[in-house]
Amino acid sequence: MWSGDGRQMGLLMLDLDRFKAVNDSLGHLAGDELLQQVAERITARLRDVDMVARLGGDEFIVLLEDIVQPEDAARVAKEIIADLNRPFCLSMSDNVRIGASIGICLYPKHGDSPELLMDHADDALYQAKDAGRGCFAYFSEDLTLVAQERIALESRLRQAVEQQELRIFYQPQVDFASGHIVGAEALVRWQDPVDGLVQPLSFIPIAEESGLIVEIGAWVLHETCRQGRQWLDEGLPPLTLAVNVSPHQFRRGDICAMVATVLDETGFPPEQLELEITETGLMENQENAVVILNSLRAQGVRLAIDDFGSGYSSLGYLKNFPLDVLKIDKSFIDDIPFHQDDMEIAATIVAMGHILGFKVLAEGVETAAQLAFLQEKGCDSYQGYIKSQPVSAHEFVELLRKK
Repeated sequence: MWSGDGRQMGLLMLDLDRFKAVNDSLGHLAGDELLQQVAERITARLRDVDMVARLGGDEFIVLLEDIVQPEDAARVAKEIIADLNRPFCLSMSDNVRIGASIGICLYPKHGDSPELLMDHADDALYQAKDAGRGCFAYFSEDLTLVAQERIALESRLRQAVEQQELRIFYQPQVDFASGHIVGAEALVRWQDPVDGLVQPLSFIPIAEESGLIVEIGAWVLHETCRQGRQWLDEGLPPLTLAVNVSPHQFRRGDICAMVATVLDETGFPPEQLELEITETGLMENQENAVVILNSLRAQGVRLAIDDFGSGYSSLGYLKNFPLDVLKIDKSFIDDIPFHQDDMEIAATIVAMGHILGFKVLAEGVETAAQLAFLQEKGCDSYQGYIKSQPVSAHEFVELLRKK
């Protein structure tokens, strides 16, 4: 059962609150029926690889296989607790309410044998009960606090999506040959009513872990295309608007249908929409990637590979994908002209991109020296603070009009 390949597992020990009262008042048959329904609700929250077992009485254990983040176990625990708080409908009574407390320990962090992990999960369960029942606790108090904070942030982020607290900022993309702004990358920000503007690094990882990124990504795409159509209607010149596609979105088979729907609803020209996909997103889904990209290309949408050079950077797969643009990762631009290696890598990406028929855009350009070097090497376009940081839609229009 226990793996030695560096994977994490989560062991959840679950104790039902108020089960004894149901058993005593309605009888053992009702108690058995309730336990069966509890097991069904727990199982519904688990993946095929996970396991659930009844220890005896009103105690269950759940084994979560191969979890990525420690707080993944807390997320499952919180969902199970919420599910078991909903009323149960039994033969003898249709509004039975119980609850649950859950203790969590992790393998190998909290123990490397079944016996030790069971003991530690039991200890954590007592902590959860002491905290007032209807909650979870880790064997480590620090982990409990971290998980609670992240889950609270996830809950606030979910609320932010519902209450329309997300905003899109636009970072201009400039053509080297003409010096004109020819497009913009759409970047999501969170305008929290209490904390103000929250930067993506604080919430995007949580959105990805929780799956919220799919909903956020769909909103960003729709809002960007709506804004782009409005700018065209106001007489602004045609611009390419670039929208990031997360690996989660790319893995889901409905991205092509979603893009088609958004373009149809907003009336934004497909040739002015550019979808940015990371190398990781492509490589995680190689079998379907070519099919998905060809389908998007058939709609007339432009395709860019984001953060190029930071991942696999394999010419072998690049030539198989119908891409329009390579974006050089900011990490290779930062130390130009001080690091010879970075200068050579950036120059190679430009040359290689052109050989394969792609345009090349440099991200994160901040200095005149970086700009001069990239222009000399034939880079097609750039974005970065030397031109402008990401700005609101209104400020972006002001930048365009100044030009």
